[in-house]
Amino acid sequence: MLLNPGLGSRLRLRQTEDMTQVRPAPNADAARWLLRADVEWWDLVRYGPPGFEVYVRIAFGHGVEGVDSQGEDRAVRVALATLATCTATPSSGYAAIWEGWGGDPPAPEAPRVDIPNREMLLFTGPVDVLSDAPALAWYGAALGYQDPHLVWPEDQAWCLACEVDEEIEFTVGCSVEASQALARALPGAVRRVRYGEPAPMYLDQV
Repeated sequence: MLLNPGLGSRLRLRQTEDMTQVRPAPNADAARWLLRADVEWWDLVRYGPPGFEVYVRIAFGHGVEGVDSQGEDRAVRVALATLATCTATPSSGYAAIWEGWGGDPPAPEAPRVDIPNREMLLFTGPVDVLSDAPALAWYGAALGYQDPHLVWPEDQAWCLACEVDEEIEFTVGCSVEASQALARALPGAVRRVRYGEPAPMYLDQV
């Protein structure tokens, strides 16, 4: 039962608006900066590209007070909302999504990003909508809470990397100022790391 009779219609309206804002990129050119011969694919999908001032790992929320691992306030959504204030192009971002995450229905038509072992499809939209890009692109609605796998704004001010098998944390490469904003938005969930350093992936490894 909806406690607020207008809530359902507002959610449907937002869902429709978000769906129309997430669309296939015109081509894969916006992802070329990710593909470097000197970067291992495993580091790319876990850490994004090298070269940012700071890298932080952010807990999905398991056991972190105040951080939701799923739902409307899950960590990736909060991180992207925060990062939208740390770019000059918040209305224009990109999400690369592993083509195999969704099962049925088949993957939608979109430009391909050729990452070894993680072939991805490229979508575009406002940064603050891209947290729901997988479900919007595959199903046309924000069903469930599958996070996107690589997200960045058009000006490449930062990159969020959320490898499909990660259960504990995801990574953001960014400026010092952006990392501080993330720490304020997600207190207790953000830790600074070196690019590519080993990090546990599964909950049973902790």
